[in-house]
Amino acid sequence: MKKYSIYLVFVLAVVVLSSCNNGKEIVTESGMKYTLLEEGSGEIAPGDMMMVHFVARDIKDSIWMDSRDGLARPARKIDSVSIRIEGGLEEVLFYVKKGDSISCQVPVEKIYGNRPLPIGVERGSLLTVGMKIEDAMDQAAYSTYRQEMAVKQRSLDSLKAIDQLAIDIELIDKYLAENNIEAQKTESGLRYVITQEGEGDKVQSGQTIKANYTGHVLNGAYFDSSIEEVAKEQGLYKEGRTYGPLETAIGQGQVIKGWDEAFQLLNAGSKATLYIPSGLAYGARTRSAEITANTILVFDVELLEIIEE
Repeated sequence: MKKYSIYLVFVLAVVVLSSCNNGKEIVTESGMKYTLLEEGSGEIAPGDMMMVHFVARDIKDSIWMDSRDGLARPARKIDSVSIRIEGGLEEVLFYVKKGDSISCQVPVEKIYGNRPLPIGVERGSLLTVGMKIEDAMDQAAYSTYRQEMAVKQRSLDSLKAIDQLAIDIELIDKYLAENNIEAQKTESGLRYVITQEGEGDKVQSGQTIKANYTGHVLNGAYFDSSIEEVAKEQGLYKEGRTYGPLETAIGQGQVIKGWDEAFQLLNAGSKATLYIPSGLAYGARTRSAEITANTILVFDVELLEIIEE
């Protein structure tokens, strides 16, 4: 618990403070020293959540952790008993007031414990940590704050998704133009080319299909195929895997959004190439070495059968 909580206090804080040797030096009961760069006001009760901004530098003044681009993050104020048990940054944070700006030197072991250190940081070295106590609140107020921040974050995520979609569409359309490919478009940003027409009704949401597929990133590496020969050709073959058509429901969230939409544009016997923006695939998540954050996916698919129930 000791190393874990120290790490949280350190990593969860956010806005930059400049290193400064001016200020009032304070020595805690355990002998730990810190510098009060700017004095605030307002006592903080044990158990309250402090909203902290920080920056950390090594002896070469290289920045290792910096919160200037984020929101202030919480650090709970411990009680006096915990001070004697925990020490380190928790002890410093016990003495601060709302509005204080402080600086202290902390051994890297107090921050990382037994975890691997960042490249270039040696055990036994010190990091200079600057912190600004922006606010403090009790648990009830903090609960409300978290809810408000969650709403803001969802709004921010939505705006980021809109921006990323515009980037993806531009990349896809540029690729299509450079390769003289005429594709049909949907409002979601999906582009598709039907290379072989099928017969009968198109897939309806909720229906189960059987299809073959091969996937690669836009203008890049192949990452999967249901067809054994293709898997071998592209260096994807895995011993023990059963190759063959994929059977899955459409429109039920069992596959990526791009597939749920695209297969409802096809009927049995269709072959198509799908150009899927990252937001209709795996978004900002990394799935593999090939599929990293915001990767556009391309699939060659063949809809073999719509399974009637």
